[in-house]
Amino acid sequence: MKKFQFITKSVLLAGTLCAGLFACIGESNDQLTIVTPASGARVKFHHMVSDGPGVSILVNDRPFSGVLTVAPATPGVITYGNIYPSNDYATIDAGSAKVEIVVPASGSTPQTSIISGTVPLETNKYYSVFAVGSAATASLEPLVIEDKLTPSDTSKAYIRIVNTVVNATTGYDLGFNGNYLISNVTYKKASDFVAITPLATGASALPLQVRVNGTTTNLAPTNFTLSPIKGRFYTVLLRGRVGGTGTQALSMASIINR
Repeated sequence: MKKFQFITKSVLLAGTLCAGLFACIGESNDQLTIVTPASGARVKFHHMVSDGPGVSILVNDRPFSGVLTVAPATPGVITYGNIYPSNDYATIDAGSAKVEIVVPASGSTPQTSIISGTVPLETNKYYSVFAVGSAATASLEPLVIEDKLTPSDTSKAYIRIVNTVVNATTGYDLGFNGNYLISNVTYKKASDFVAITPLATGASALPLQVRVNGTTTNLAPTNFTLSPIKGRFYTVLLRGRVGGTGTQALSMASIINR
C-alpha cells in the first residue's frame, strides 16, 4: 500500500478576520457593524478546497467573513485551511439562509461566485459549513453538518473526524493514544462525537492516529497530539488530496468546537 504523508498544520484565521461575531451592513452608509443577536443559528465556516483561491462569504447577500468598520464594507478573505470564526461560532438569523462563497474582485477582474445555495438553519443549533471539492474540476459544493455539542457525560471530552479529502476512495479511522475509536469515515462524511478521557492538569498530550480503514499503518505523524480538557468538543479535519504535494498534500488538523 502506498504511504501517504500527513502534514500537520494549525488551523489559523486569516489576519483580517474577527472571531465570534456576525457582521452586517448598516442601512445608511454600507458600513459593517458588530452585533451579537440574542438568538439564532450558530455557524462556523471552513475552507477545505486545497486547489481553491482565497474566498469571502456572503450570507443573505451581506458580507459575513470579517469585520471592517470603515466603508466600503469589504469582507475578509479566508484561504485554504482556514476557518471563520476561529473561536466559537458566529450567530446569524435562523431560517433558510442564502450562503454564497465568492472570489473577491481584483483589479479589472470582477467578483466571481463559486458556490451558492440555501442552507436551512435552526435557532440555537450549531453548524459547520465546509467548502469542499476541487476548483480544477469545478466540483465545488457546501457540506453542512450539524454540530451536536451537548455532552452526555460532563466528565468526558469528545472528538470526531470529518473527511474532506476530495479524491479519497476509502474511509479513514481515527485513534487516540493507540485506541481506534472511529472507523471508516468516507469523503464528505463526519463521524459522531465520541467520548474520550480528559487529561489531568499538567499531563503530557497524547497522540492521535489516522489510518486507511482496514489497514494498520498510522498515517499521522507522531507529534500530532491532543490535550483534551473536560467538557470540550474537538474536530479532526482530514483535507487535501491523496497523492497531493505541497499545499495539496493529504493533511490533518484539529480544532476546538467549544
